[in-house]
This record gives sequence, structure tokens and C-alpha cells, in this order.
Amino acid sequence: MTGNALLLRAWLRDWTRHPLQRLLTILGVVIAVAVVLAVDLANQSAQRAFDRSMIEVAGAATHQVLGPVEGFPEGHYRDLRLQGWRDLAPIVEGPLRLESGETIYLLGIDPLAEAPFREGAASFGAAPIQRLLTEPGTVLVPPQWLDLQSTQGGGDRVSLITPAGTREVTVLAAPEAGDDARVWIADIATAQLLLDRVGRLDRIDARLDRPDAPAALEAALPAGLDLVPVAARDAAARELAQAFRINLTAMSLLALLIAAFLIYNTQTFSVLRRLQVLGDLRLIGVSRQQVMAVVLIEALLVGLLGTLLGAVAGVVLAQALVEQVALTVSDHFFAVAVTAVEPRPLALAAVVALGLGLSLVSALAPAWEAAQERGVGGSGRAALERRGRRLARFLLVAGIGVLLLGAAVAALGLGALVGGFVALFLMITGFLLMLPWVLAVGLRGLGGLASERQESPLPRIAVRSLERGLSRSGPAVVALTLALAAAIGVSVLVGSFRVSVSDWLGQTLTSDVYVVSASPASARGGTRLPGAWARTIAAWPEVASVSTGATADAVSDRGMIKLFLLDPHADWLDHLPLVRGRVAGLDDRLRGDDAVLITEGFAAHQELGVGDRLEIATPSGRRAFEVAGIYRDYSNPGGMVLIRAERFYQGEPPGFVSMGLIAAPGVPLQALEDRLDRWLAEQPEPAMVTRPGAIEAESMAIFDRTFAITHLLRVITLVVAFVAILSALVALQMERAREYAVLRSTGLLPDGVVRLVFLQGALLGLFAAVAAIPLGLGMGWMLIEVINREAFGWRMDVLLPGLPLAENLALGLGAALLASIYPAWRLARMPLVPALRVEA
Repeated sequence: MTGNALLLRAWLRDWTRHPLQRLLTILGVVIAVAVVLAVDLANQSAQRAFDRSMIEVAGAATHQVLGPVEGFPEGHYRDLRLQGWRDLAPIVEGPLRLESGETIYLLGIDPLAEAPFREGAASFGAAPIQRLLTEPGTVLVPPQWLDLQSTQGGGDRVSLITPAGTREVTVLAAPEAGDDARVWIADIATAQLLLDRVGRLDRIDARLDRPDAPAALEAALPAGLDLVPVAARDAAARELAQAFRINLTAMSLLALLIAAFLIYNTQTFSVLRRLQVLGDLRLIGVSRQQVMAVVLIEALLVGLLGTLLGAVAGVVLAQALVEQVALTVSDHFFAVAVTAVEPRPLALAAVVALGLGLSLVSALAPAWEAAQERGVGGSGRAALERRGRRLARFLLVAGIGVLLLGAAVAALGLGALVGGFVALFLMITGFLLMLPWVLAVGLRGLGGLASERQESPLPRIAVRSLERGLSRSGPAVVALTLALAAAIGVSVLVGSFRVSVSDWLGQTLTSDVYVVSASPASARGGTRLPGAWARTIAAWPEVASVSTGATADAVSDRGMIKLFLLDPHADWLDHLPLVRGRVAGLDDRLRGDDAVLITEGFAAHQELGVGDRLEIATPSGRRAFEVAGIYRDYSNPGGMVLIRAERFYQGEPPGFVSMGLIAAPGVPLQALEDRLDRWLAEQPEPAMVTRPGAIEAESMAIFDRTFAITHLLRVITLVVAFVAILSALVALQMERAREYAVLRSTGLLPDGVVRLVFLQGALLGLFAAVAAIPLGLGMGWMLIEVINREAFGWRMDVLLPGLPLAENLALGLGAALLASIYPAWRLARMPLVPALRVEA
């Protein structure tokens, strides 16, 4: 056996003597790597589903011809075909709802024109495609949906809730279906009936290969139609979904950072415990490079085991996370259906490289320490601790510099969203680098106070022991501080956001009763209810005021934008959270001029301000609207443009999606609801009555679903931190086993040892909890004022969470005390003679 092999074997023999330390370290790495990989796989799976959904709907089109929000006459398509434009396909699209409550997306196509766009929908030789044309009320659905319904795919009848009421359709298995079980395909005539678009189209897909073709087709379009690149329609949703995924990835990396402290602490303790062995090895000729290599190999082995096990656990965890990520994307951006995680070799290789690289980096300092030459007095624990205190002073200066650098990046707004995260991590790093010095000063001060009190020597012993073991207690406190600070930061963000959303809903939901469509809103025009309803209901004696609203996608000089078409109550501006602009005369401007209001998110993404102009395609053609004000709104991450409905249509609005009613004085709300229910039951269009409380409850449920995965990541991060402090306490207490044996020999009872260990754990937990408060509040402020604003443009009030801060103190103390149980039990039962004879 070679000398290097003997050296490695001798060094790794410690694994059998102290297996718990290695198991804890590997466990921390497993959890951290699993979280990072799971978040990456969940994000990628949701992204693939998002892309597949977009491709399923847009096909191979390069451009789309769009018109007014309520669609345009289908004769325009015929005219373009007669002019020689062949690579065109008419589309009618929109979501419908099954009786089970599940939403599906109906795509109405012309199979004869679909060959250049969607091969599965253009397989005219296949029997299901022919039946689309010959059998009205026939819909093609993905086979996997039929499998889930335990059907055979032939001749099954399904009820759909449509704008025209409940309709039954025949569902057939599509011959070449995509992966998204929510996209259903029908002949365009069937889709027009189901979506209440008879004689109208939502868009025309175009495949334009020649460079000059887009300009030529645009010139051939009739007034009111616009040619829009497909990528422009999806860009906003993709950008916002990407911001959401970046937030999750950054959160997951905190767990990996804590695992790095765990590896550092373990390797430092490993080197310290084997200083005598290192001295003997150097005497027999082992070089500094060999010593350093063997320490790094040990760290690499820990990282390899933890990373490989973490990769397996990450794939399992990803399956649980992907459904939550997909649900959030569906709530805010576009309906996606993800059923399985697809591990990518590149993602697995990246996380393995990240885990191994972090393990090596974390072990560099202990490896360098092990390889140093030692003269008289230059070796041993005391010498190491002296160097540790000198290093703490150096880290204090470095931490201040890094903290200031992060603040500068944030203040200057460098790098947009990614720059915000860089600034956040710099500030976190700077703060954590300062902690060992602060801990040393704090312990020294506590030691002085304990010395003045003569009731019991245990506090003084506990504090002095922690101060002398700064190289182990310091990293443990840093790891726990980071986890607790992350919990506080997330609590500040979520709590502030939740209160802001709740306050906003209270401001905007000013009606007593709402009437909304029973069908989901469509992609562009929305499932509209007749405009005549508002005039009819406004004449009832039970009703004092009626307002209507609808959302719609529209073409503008800024790309596809979301409109909010409003016919409000007379006092609506009293409840509008206007943040920029003047309320005086605002309603008159919105009624009489081409003026609009925009949300904060829209203003941030489009870089618009009060007085700027926005060109929007309306039913009467493109018109330039002036931005008259900016208001707070949390309903759409991409932002919206508010326009008075009568101004947009320059006349009576054709329909609405929701209607708000204010009851006349003295009219019970239940009586108004009962009359509405009876009246709506007689109407052909499906609609339902709801109250503001139900709308607010559903909105807050969506909010809670959005942040559920963030809370899960926070809990996992705390688990990693608990493992880190448990590992540190085990190391610290076992290293000082001889000291405890001496104390036992001089009269300290086993219960005194237990109290001493728990006191040390409580001190570390308390310090970490207190230190986490300023760091957590700073993280929360950065998340709200920098990162959240860069990602979504939303502003909110920063609220100081009293209860989460108290919970943080309890959590820090609880984690440290729980981690003290095992070392306290072990030291209390420790045989004295072996411990007095040799170092543990």
C-alpha cells in the first residue's frame, strides 16, 4: 500500500470513531442539495408545461392578426385568402369550465387550413379530424384526459359551462395530442357556438417566412386589425414567470449556504481534534501538500455522499413542489398542467458540481490550517483559537466592506432583478462575516458579568467555554442566524404583502353584491354578459347604483396589454388608491378625453409616468391615450390600463364580466340577492351572485397558494440550520469531554453537566435569534423595496411583524435546546477515567 493510501486510511479512521459528526454533515448537505435540485426541477417542469401550452395554442405561427377585444368579422379572413395569403389559419379561443369545476382551454380551428401550424389538428385523413367537420358539437381532447376519466375515447358526452349556458359535446381522442391536457380542439363553427362568437374570430395565425412578408401583410389588413409577433404576446408572461422562478431559486440557495457553514464547522473540528496526529504525520515526512490534500479529499467525500443522496431526494421532493409551482403559474400567468418531473442530465450535473464545489470551498480554510508549520506554542487548541480571534477581526473589516458594497449596488439599481439579489446576498454575507467578532465581544462581556455573580460558577464556565471555542460556536451561530433571518425576512415580505392586498381589496370592493359570469374569462375579450343587464337592474327600486367592469387583452404600441374597462359608481375615485396624479377633475378627464389610469406594475414595466401617451387599438381604430394617473393594484402581476368603458367603445359597452350593485337605503342584502337569483335563473347566460367577502376570501386563497412554497422552503432551511447547530454542539461538547470529566471529578453532578450544556446551547440560540432580527428586517426591506419592485413593480408598506419576531426568539432558543439534548445526555453518562486519560 502506498504512503498516500496509508495517510488517507489513517485520516479517515476517525469516521468510525465519530460517525455522528459525519452523518449530521452529510444529512445537512443532502437536505440542502435536495432543495436546490427540487426547486430547479420544479421550475423547469413548470416552464416546459408553460412552453407546451403556448405552443399548443400558437402552433408554428410567427405572427398573429388581432383585432378589437370582442373579436372581428370572419369575412376579413376570407378577404385575405382571396388576396393570395395562403399560410393563414382562423382561430376562435377561450376557456370553458367543466361541471367538475376544472377549466379547459378551447381552441377553435379550421382543419383545412391548419397544416402549416398544428400537425395534430391538421391530420385530415384521421377519422376524429373528419368528424370535427361532419358532426357538430364534437371536440378533440388529449388521450391522457380521457384516461384520467376512465373512458375509452369514443362517443363520450361531456357537459361544458359556456357563455351560452350548459352545452353537451362529444369528446374524441385527438390523433396527435400535445402534452397539455387542458387544451381541447374543436372545429371553428363549434367553437363559435360554444364561446358565443358566431360570425367572429379572435385571431388569425400567420406563418411568414420572407423578411418582407410582415410589412406586406400589415399593409393588406383592414382598419382595426393589427399584426403582432407571437413572441410579443408571451413576453410579459414569460418575464414575470421567470421573476417568480428566480425568487424561488434564490430562496433555495440559502439552504446550500447554511450547509457550507456546516461543512466548514465539521472540517474545522476534525482538524482540531487531530492536531496531535497531524504533528506525528509531519514528523515522519508527510508534506504540507499531502496534509491539505487529505483534508480536502475528506470534504470531497462528504460532499459527494451528500450530493448524490441529495440528488435522489431532490427528484422525490420536486414532484411535490412542481404541483405548487404550476398552480402558482396558473393562478397568475397561464394555465399549465404538470404531472411529472423530468430530471435533466444537465441539471443533475450542475447540482453535483455545485455540491462538490461548495464542499471543497468550505474546507479550504480548515485544510490550510491543517497544513501550516507549527513551532513551539504554535500548535494546539489555544493557538488555533488565538488565530481564530485574529481572523474574526479581519472578517469584521471585510464584512463592513462587503455590506457597504451590497448597499451601493442596491442604491444604484445595478443589474435590475439579478442585481437586486446580488446586493441582497452581499449584504447578507457582510453581516454574517461580522458575527464572529460580535459573538466574541458579547461572550467576553457576558463572562465579565458572570464573574461578578457568585451564586453559581456554571454561567461563567459556560460563557468562557463558548468564548474559547469560537472556531466551532461561531459558524454554528452564523448558520442558525442565517436561517432565522431568512424566516424573518420572508415573514416581513409575506406579512406586508398580505396586509397590503387585504387593504387594497377592502378599498376596491365597494359594492354590496356582485354578479359575475359563471364561465371563466377568455384569453382576449372575456366571457361577456349582456350590457342590457346593467340598464335593467339599475332600474330596480332595490338598487341604488350599478357599476360594470371587464378585463381584455389589447394591442398597443407597447405590445399586448391588459385593459380594465370600467363603468363605475359615482364615488369610485374616493376608493381608488391613487399614488400619482390628481383626483380633482380626474373623472371628467376620463369621461371626456382620451385619458387612462395605469397600475404601478404597468408603469414600472413599461417605464411610463403621468403625462406620457399610450397608443391602444380600439373598436374605432388606434387612438393615443394620455396617462392621467397611476394607482395601486395587485390583481395582475404584469399591470393593467384602466379606461372608462364608454370612452373606449365611444358608446354603449357591448357587455361586461362583473357587475357591482349598491343596495338602496333600507333594502336587506339578502332580499336583493334573492331577486337577483330568481332573475338570473330566467336568463340564457350563466351568471352567479357573490358578495365582497367571498371574492376577498378567494383572492386571499390565491395569495396563500402563491407563498405556500416559500413557507415550505423556509421550514427546510430551518431544518438545515438545526442540523448545523446540533453538529456544532456535539463537536464542541465532545471536544471538551476532558474538561467535563475534570468538573465531574471535582464534584459537579451529572445534572449539573446537563444544565451546563443546555445553558451553552441557550446562549448560542439566543445570540443567533437576536442577531437574526436586524438581518431579517433588512432582508425583508430588500425583498420589498428592491427585489419585489424590480420583479413586479408593486409597492407596499413595510410592516414590522411583532409576532414573527417573538416566534423567532422562541425558535432560536428551541432549536438550540433541542440540539443540546444528545450532547447533554452523552456527557452526563460519560465514563470519567477514559476521558481523563486522553483527549476525546
